[in-house]
Amino acid sequence: MLLAFKNHIKNHFPEFSTASIAVAISGGKDSVVLAYLLDQLDFNFELIHCNFHLRDLESDGDQIFVEKMAANMDRKLHVLHFDTSQVAQDRNISIQMAARDLRYEAFDKIAVENKFQHILVAHHLDDQLETFLINLGRGAGLHGLTGIRERNGFISRPLLPFSRGQISDYATQNHIEWREDSSNSSTKYLRNKLRHDVIPLLHDALPHLEGNFSNTLSYLKNSELLQDVEVARFRESGTKTISGNLTINIELLKKTLKPDAYLFELLKNYRFNIHDAVKLLDSENGKTIKSGEMRLVKDRDALILSGINDINEVHIEIDEKTTAVTTTEVNLEIKHILNKDLLTYVKNNSSNNKLFLDTSKLTMPLILRTWQHGDRIQPYGMRGSKLISDVLTDSKISSLKREKALVLTSGNDLIWLVGKRASKHHKITSRTQSIIEITIKL
Repeated sequence: MLLAFKNHIKNHFPEFSTASIAVAISGGKDSVVLAYLLDQLDFNFELIHCNFHLRDLESDGDQIFVEKMAANMDRKLHVLHFDTSQVAQDRNISIQMAARDLRYEAFDKIAVENKFQHILVAHHLDDQLETFLINLGRGAGLHGLTGIRERNGFISRPLLPFSRGQISDYATQNHIEWREDSSNSSTKYLRNKLRHDVIPLLHDALPHLEGNFSNTLSYLKNSELLQDVEVARFRESGTKTISGNLTINIELLKKTLKPDAYLFELLKNYRFNIHDAVKLLDSENGKTIKSGEMRLVKDRDALILSGINDINEVHIEIDEKTTAVTTTEVNLEIKHILNKDLLTYVKNNSSNNKLFLDTSKLTMPLILRTWQHGDRIQPYGMRGSKLISDVLTDSKISSLKREKALVLTSGNDLIWLVGKRASKHHKITSRTQSIIEITIKL
């Protein structure tokens, strides 16, 4: 195995010979063998051990073992301690997920602090098979079935082509000692159940599984590369990012050979039900589906992906001293005008981005706020009132922009759908003595 490992490093990780590297070592067989292989090949590396304090004296025993091993190898050791159970409780996640998150969060930090260019972890071919089966059961796409990445940022996995059997044989032949994690024998965890109960049966039924699975992963990764190229082409022509929201062109999506496949790839990081997402393509305008903190909205000729909490409720008071108002959606300039001929002033200064109000007809302070369902306005040239929702629909603006629309109120009267329609109340007449001029600054 040593020669095969040496050739693998030469062909796939040649930078290890000059880079600053560290090995994540638990004390278990896989990580210990990885350290011994690198040591025998005279690589310069340090060791990182995570004590998650989950198995009482056994966890401390692992740390002591690794400390002795580091001393024998004359390698610097970094020991990291975690209150994993408390973190799992605080984050409302499983112990296993908390340990994984803490581990990689700590790797991020220690890599920066010690200028490690690569941190090596000891995942191997059998871990790949377990991950493949887990993702297969979860209904993963091609990306999930290609398994664990050989490289992921500064994390590297040089043992991925080697099986658990090869690693065990190397350890036995070289009289290498390691620590057994008692939790690995428990089948209450899915990965362990696959390892102990399912995969041995697969090997019995499929004697050539190990070699053929490695080839299959290679084929899948090549297919994934082709898929990524094709999806990238569609992203360039069929999607846009507007105000931080992903917009997918429905017409162009429908022209592809498999719209559902493209949609899956575009949305796979957000865990939407892909069948529900596909239904949106032919649904009514404004139809929405949600996943976690994200939502997907049908907006006429597009699907728009946005955060559920992207809309900030606005409620701002405007009094006699206010000269400007700024929100994420609009900037307003406010002037108080006294003029003998205000009708002429309004006529000469009118534009689509201005509102003029008779001060004597207002109840101060004015309120600038996000519109609410049920809000009504009495526009110029119309008898009666009209729902703000209907005015917005008639304006043919996107669903997301509709949600962010602002209104201006005076007492119980809604006097302006900002930038769209003004109320017929508070209009300027020949008797007007002072006005408030509100300008949308572009």
